[in-house]
Amino acid sequence: MNAHKLNYFLPAIFVTFSATPVVSQIVPANDGTNTQVIHNGNQFDIQGGQLSGDGANLFHSFQQFGVDTGQTANFISNPNIDNIFGNVNGGNPSIINGMLQVSGGNSNLYLINPAGIFFGENASLNVPADFTATTATGIGFENNSWFDALGSNNWADLVGNPHSFDFANTQPGAIVNQGYLAVPVGQNLGLLGGTVANTGTLSAPAGNLTLAAVPGENLVRLGAVGNVLSLEMSPHTGGENSGLQPLQLPELLTGGGVQNASQITTNPDGTISLAGSGVRINPQTGDAIATGELTVGSQGVPGETPTIQVLGNRVALLGANVDASGTDGGGNIFLGGDFQGGGTLPTASRTFVDSQTSIFADAIQQGNGGRVIVWADESTGFFGNVSARGGANGGNGGFVEVSGKESLQFDGNVDLSAANGDFG
Repeated sequence: MNAHKLNYFLPAIFVTFSATPVVSQIVPANDGTNTQVIHNGNQFDIQGGQLSGDGANLFHSFQQFGVDTGQTANFISNPNIDNIFGNVNGGNPSIINGMLQVSGGNSNLYLINPAGIFFGENASLNVPADFTATTATGIGFENNSWFDALGSNNWADLVGNPHSFDFANTQPGAIVNQGYLAVPVGQNLGLLGGTVANTGTLSAPAGNLTLAAVPGENLVRLGAVGNVLSLEMSPHTGGENSGLQPLQLPELLTGGGVQNASQITTNPDGTISLAGSGVRINPQTGDAIATGELTVGSQGVPGETPTIQVLGNRVALLGANVDASGTDGGGNIFLGGDFQGGGTLPTASRTFVDSQTSIFADAIQQGNGGRVIVWADESTGFFGNVSARGGANGGNGGFVEVSGKESLQFDGNVDLSAANGDFG
């Protein structure tokens, strides 16, 4: 790939954890939440906490939350609890190299840390339902009540399901995944941070997978629309900058050699770089970078339409494998926005897909190929491969849009073929 084709993306990203090493441990916060951590060998059973008025939401608070390799953080639930919220408010990022688990009920799990969340190579999930990791400072609920990640709360009022995430800090913390994070069939997996980077595997078979990088002082609204998770960004109306020094990623800027930079590595000084470059620059929120596996493939799960979204101010896919193929039809993939920048999804200013990235939204057996949108309000560079083929036993090719409202560089490949149907 020629270097001039990379004129809006940087060859390196990094995160700074803190001035001193962060020891992985789980310490309840002394804020009246009554979270209890019982250490049993390599397992930490998390119990107690505070319930919402309807008993469906369980809240835990931690001064510090980290899980070492071989350890399990086990959130104890019961059949009446729909959602568990684990909030980390001590000011240090969470380093997860072990397993996050929910036992005793089919609860969704939310891990919240405004200072940042890092999933190492050995990180994994054992959860029965949805999993969301976020660096938001507040979460809105159905009855217009708000959970404050950095302040006091009236637990009884926090009823219903969360629908909004408030990023009140000017530079929200980042989320990095190097591990294998998977949820069960039909469930949803989301990473919502100031900047989001994935070099590991994210898997939500027949479900929805969302990576959303949210610039500071913004509100993200979430709503289920069929099987699609939609997001709407607007300026937030409350909250103050907490003064935290969050885990961050640098902006994507000019440079070459991105095609060779497909892994994040930890440096001795506590920073993290994208392998293939030594460049480190000042961070900026709103960047979503995927260099690993993103899959919601639903082979063997008929009737489902899985969705993948990678959203942010600037979106980059570098050596990524993105798969939303399905047995009876391809799924939806939105990179940088929806069709022609419309709909409710936030739109990227710049989107880049390198030559080592492959995108699949195929129908495997029957049905039509899926829908793939690559969009940017300013510049889009697409050099990868995308396939949205019709099913082998019948069905038409899918739909692909690759657009940059002001500028488009396209040197990729698109396959919308159909063995027993019309080409897309």
